[in-house]
Order: sequence, then C-alpha cells, then structure tokens
Amino acid sequence: MENAAHEAPDTKPGSPHRASREWLLSAVLSFLFLAWMAGAGARLAGRLSPTMDEPTHLSAGLSGWSGGDYRQATGNLFFTQRWAAWPLARRGLRPVDPQVQQELNFDPVLVGEALVLSGGDPRAILAPARRMTLALCLLSGVLVWGWAAWLGGPWAGAAAALLYATSPVVLANGVLVTTDTGAALWYLAALASYAWLLRRPGPLAAALTGFCAGMMLLSKFSIVAWLAGAALLLAWHLCRPGGRGAKAPLLSLHVLAGVVAWTTIWAFFGWDFRPGGFTYISAAPLTPLGHAVALLDRIRALPEPYLREFLTFREMIRPRAAYLLGAFRLGGFWEYFPVAFLVKSTVAMLLALGAFVLARRRAPEGSPSLAPLVAGAAGYAAVAIATPLNIGVRHILPLFLLAAVAGGVALARLARRGTPWRAAVAAIAVLAAIEGLSGADQPLAWFNGLSGGPMSGWRIMVDSSLEWGGDLPELIAWEAGLRSTDRDSPVYVSLLGPPGHEHTGLAAVNMGWAFEFGPVRPGYFVFSATRLVGGPQEHYGEWNDALRREWNEKGAAAWHGPLPHDVAQLAVARLAASCRALQPSERVGPVYFVYHLDGPALERALGRDGD
Repeated sequence: MENAAHEAPDTKPGSPHRASREWLLSAVLSFLFLAWMAGAGARLAGRLSPTMDEPTHLSAGLSGWSGGDYRQATGNLFFTQRWAAWPLARRGLRPVDPQVQQELNFDPVLVGEALVLSGGDPRAILAPARRMTLALCLLSGVLVWGWAAWLGGPWAGAAAALLYATSPVVLANGVLVTTDTGAALWYLAALASYAWLLRRPGPLAAALTGFCAGMMLLSKFSIVAWLAGAALLLAWHLCRPGGRGAKAPLLSLHVLAGVVAWTTIWAFFGWDFRPGGFTYISAAPLTPLGHAVALLDRIRALPEPYLREFLTFREMIRPRAAYLLGAFRLGGFWEYFPVAFLVKSTVAMLLALGAFVLARRRAPEGSPSLAPLVAGAAGYAAVAIATPLNIGVRHILPLFLLAAVAGGVALARLARRGTPWRAAVAAIAVLAAIEGLSGADQPLAWFNGLSGGPMSGWRIMVDSSLEWGGDLPELIAWEAGLRSTDRDSPVYVSLLGPPGHEHTGLAAVNMGWAFEFGPVRPGYFVFSATRLVGGPQEHYGEWNDALRREWNEKGAAAWHGPLPHDVAQLAVARLAASCRALQPSERVGPVYFVYHLDGPALERALGRDGD
C-alpha cells in the first residue's frame, strides 16, 4: 500500500477562484446525479410489489415504535427497520394486534404478511417506508462524494457520485425496506472515521468511529466484516515507519471507541434492559454461543433484544442451497460473490476499478493514502467469501460503495494526464450514464452487458440477485393482455416472494395451492426464474434421484386430483424440472417464464419420471 499523507491533495490547478469553481461544479454535478437517483427511486418505491423480506422488516420496525416491542426476531437488528417504519408510526398505523402476534408465535414472516397484506394495495403501506430507505441511500451517496473528493479532489468526488448513482445494485437496494442499505452506509462511515483515527489520532475521531460502528452494530452483523477490514488497516498502519510508536495512545482511543459503540447501543434501547417489559430470551442454552449469550444476559452486558439476535442470526446463516452458473450447492460457493460483483457492476465501474490499479501505481506526490479503501474492501470480501449464505449480491453492497470511491479517485487522476486520458474518462462517464438509465426500471434484475444482460442473468444467479417478488406489475400487465384473447385458460404461478400476489392485482392461482386443492387443468404455467431453476422452497435445488423416486411413488398417478401438501410441493418441483427441458412459450421481462401446456404436454410433464 502506498505511503500516507497528512494533508489533502492540492486541488488548486491555477488560482483560488478556479479551484472554488471546480468545487462548486463538483457539488452541483453530484447533486444532479443523486437527484436523478432520488427520482428513479421514488418511482420504484410506489411501483414495486412487496418483495420477500420487506413485510418482515416493516412489521418488526413498527412494533419497535409501539412500546419498545422487539419480540419479532429477524436477525437483522433494529435501526434500519425502525427508521423505515417511522413515517407509518407517525401516521398512526398500528402493528398487528398483539394477541394475533402471539398466536403466530411472533413469527416475523407471518406477522409481516398479516400487516402488509391485510387489505388494500400493499404498495401504499410500503411506499413511505421505502422512501426512508432511499434517504439512507442518498446519504451514502453524499458520503461517497465527500470521501472521494478528499482523496482526489473535486472531480474525483463528481466521478464517484456518478458511478454510485448509476449502479443498478445500489438503486435496487436503496428503495427496499431491508437492512442492507443502512448497513452499507454505516460500514462506509465507520471505515472513513477509523481511517481518520489512524491518520490523526484524537478523541473526536475515536468517538465518531465508535458511534458509526455502534450504528452498524444496530443495523446488521456486517460488523464482523468491518472488523476484518479495520484489522488489516491497523496492521498496515503499525507497519509503517513511525507507526509502532503510536501504540499506547491508539490503545486508549480504541477503548474510547468501544465504549462509545456500547453506549450507542444502550441509548438506542432507551437504557432499558428489557424494553417493553418483555422477556426476549427464554430458551435454555444448548450451544457454546447460547452459553455465551446466556452469560452476557446474566450480567446485563447489552439489552436483551440485542443479545437474542445473536441466536437468531446464527440460525439464519446456516448452510442453504445456492445457485451459481447452472449448479446448486449446499452451503454456497467460494466464488459466488466475486462472480456477483463482476456481473452486477456496471462496465463503467469495472473500467474505473481497472484505472484504480494504474492510478495507485502512479499516485501524485503527497496524495492521501488509498489504503483504507483497499483494506475495507479486502476485509469485507474475505468474510463474504467465507460465509455460506449465497442468496444475493446485496450482501456485498458495501463493496459497491467502496468501488465508487476508488473508481472516482482513479478517473480523476487519469484525467490529469492529458487530453487522450480525459477523453477516455469522458467515455467511461457516458457509459456509466447509459448503463444507469438502462437499469433504472428493473435495477434488481439488471446484469451488465459483459454477462449477457438482464435476460441472460438467470443462467448465472437467481434469488435476490435477480428477483425478490417485486416485479409483479409486469406480470400483471401480461395477464391483462392475455385475457383480451384468452378468457378461460387458467394461469398458475410459482413465484419467489410473499404469498398474497392477488393483493397487487395478479389473479393467477398459486401453483402449490392448485395441486393441493386440485384439479390442475391445461393452461398457462408461469415460473419465476428462481422457482424454474430450483423448484419450490421446500424442495429448492436440483431434481435428484430421491425426489424422482418419491414422485413416481406418490404423485405420478395421483396429481389429477387434490394432493397432500408435501406431494403438492413435489408436483411443483416435478413440473419445474420438466419445464426446464422445454422452450418457454413467452418471456415476461427478465424474471418470468411462461409455459402454455395443453393436455398431452401436461401429462408428459407430470407423468412418471424415467418412463
């Protein structure tokens, strides 16, 4: 890593007036980029149907505003959920009745669905909360601009803001009621604060680092990845000439940062060990982690709802089936997130990162160190690669923020080398704008042109890297068009998303329910990409010999009538496996595959497998 400097680079190319104009122009351009992002996000906030996890997060956050009730355990912590639910709480929206919540065992999924699908258009409930997440997304953009501008001057800030605002991954997660955007904001803020602490040790920098780390601790368990990056940065700092002499003061400042983080968590819960008066941990510890949590609970080290989430999160990150490049694997793939970053980044951002390698080798004399960006990205990437939870590119969202900062600095440095370099930088900026515009309507399903684009994305990865249930308006429009020519054929759907698609205007029948209540008739069978390649959630993965034998024994001769629940789900898996070998009758956007099966085709698709 390059040598650090204590001062920002000289950004005055000729005169103070010119420098001031450049800073003003950088601020104006960055404002326009983020304003465009805000407009695109606001449109999406009111248009997208509910995604898989949004009802869960919104319901948990709303309950937090109601007497400090945190009994809905999501494993995603609390700040972003309460932040998103704030406008709804102000308007007087009440959580699901506590008696109903208790009957549902405070299951956040079921309680969330009861809240969002209780009546009317669920988008009307979600839209204000989504705009609150969008506000965090825009704050992250301001931080991206500020850090890049400090590192590389005003044009670096403007370039970073452009790369950030035109990233479909950032936009997609910036309009959903989830914890990913909030966690990314605090990750970047904590990393920047820690870099300041190491560069200019002092109580203010330590306190700011502790506060930002505390907010990250309240947003998501990304703190583990942040600690990995911070450890790399600290090791680099101590290995520099003169770094070892600062060990004693740094130790005390790290303690101060830890105390501030701990205080931030307690302050969030109003210094109440059991907010709302509820008992949040009741099960006897059965694992080493459980015993550790029980000990912390006995000494009241942290509020009880927070301690409970350690147990919930451990259950959430258990190995699951993951899909990558046509293959499934329980526990995921080490290469999942590297591939996800490459195919979900704009080509402009990838080119800017290529320029970053070149720019670091020829950094101007006295430039601030880019070590915090490298260390923060390396630490986060290492932890992400080691985790078994491979269900969405959103889990590496902070890397896109760091890439925007690094890319902006690189482009600004290259532009100083002469007219040919400036022309290349301008071309990258135009490409970024084109890619941002192309992904604005369906940013979650967007894949870059190098990977084949959105319509080919399902061959690479699915789940929340491609869909999450929010694309129903497009399917609703297709169904409406179908009914103008075919009023009688049934439409069955197997989708990734919460049940209750009828609340957003889709009249199609849930495929699993259709098999369960029977009979299933020839018609249109619509699979979302995740369900097509992997089948229903209960049998998610490849159609294997065990499922084939079970279907031949229990379902092949019985599917014409009602089926038990487990066999009905097996029927969906069998039909998905059959349809994978067929050409779809139609494609509805990047996400939905339509198969029009007549009687003989349906018999073949659901008959004995292997005959």
